Amino acid sequence: MTGSNDDLLLRVAWFYYKDELTQDEIARRLSVSRASVGRMLDRARKVGLVSISLNADHLGAFEVSRRLRQTFGLAEALVIPDHETQDGGDHHELNARLGLGGAQFMSTHLRPGGTLGVGWGETVSRVIASTSFGTVGPIHMVSLTGGVDAYLPAFLSSNSEGMAVGEMTSATVIPTPIVASTPELAAALKAEPAIQSVLKQACGVDQAVVGVGTPTADATIVQMGYLEADDVRTLHDHHVAGDILGQFFDAAGRVVKLPIHDRRIGIELTDLAQIPKVTGVAGGLHKVDAILGALRGGFLDVLVTNELTALRLLELS
Repeated sequence: MTGSNDDLLLRVAWFYYKDELTQDEIARRLSVSRASVGRMLDRARKVGLVSISLNADHLGAFEVSRRLRQTFGLAEALVIPDHETQDGGDHHELNARLGLGGAQFMSTHLRPGGTLGVGWGETVSRVIASTSFGTVGPIHMVSLTGGVDAYLPAFLSSNSEGMAVGEMTSATVIPTPIVASTPELAAALKAEPAIQSVLKQACGVDQAVVGVGTPTADATIVQMGYLEADDVRTLHDHHVAGDILGQFFDAAGRVVKLPIHDRRIGIELTDLAQIPKVTGVAGGLHKVDAILGALRGGFLDVLVTNELTALRLLELS
């Protein structure tokens, strides 16, 4: 895209967003079809010429957001409006919308030079990939658990082309798996000075963003091969409601004593509680019990979720 194409995109974007002309008016003015105007507006967004942003403070003003804050003692809550069929089973589509909402929240609450602890999972990866770090300034991210393969794609996506060096994010990853093969190996890895150093960094971040998992066969921790089917049955036998950072808790938010905890590598939920602001990004009716347990356990200061889930949480509270 060069020369006159750049000029035309800029002209169309200005007419539409600044002069508030309709697409029909722009088409007549430039002697092109209305469909061409629509494609150019879409192109302007994709190449970064136009950035559309919703003020997260206004999203947090929804009545259901206020009720979530009051009911669960949250510092903030951001509720994403649902499509009519949003909770029909397409978890990836829902995670994409939650990722955009979480990114909007992060973009307005991160500060240049700050540190961000990052949990793992699809939703959190989408938050990082969608956050406009270039508009925030340099941020240093630290993984809260092991699992380079789980973090690397999201961390790499946090720096976009055209960002100045001073705007670039940086990241430190705990160089271990999330779950080791044996408790002995996990203990040995955690005893390494280099890993202890990163764990200490993770405990000292300014704020964190985490997902909330479920004890089901389609959970990310299972899909990535860290848990087997027998492990999932064990979780159900122990009445596990959900997990954060691979540490499992029951419906009351109490951490459950499980063998897998002896194999996991990452900060503890007690460490997470000491981080000044922990944002949980999770939604879907299939996660209601897990999110409710996380809220009852006091693991989250901020919740980003979808409307149907928020209403169900309030019904069950």
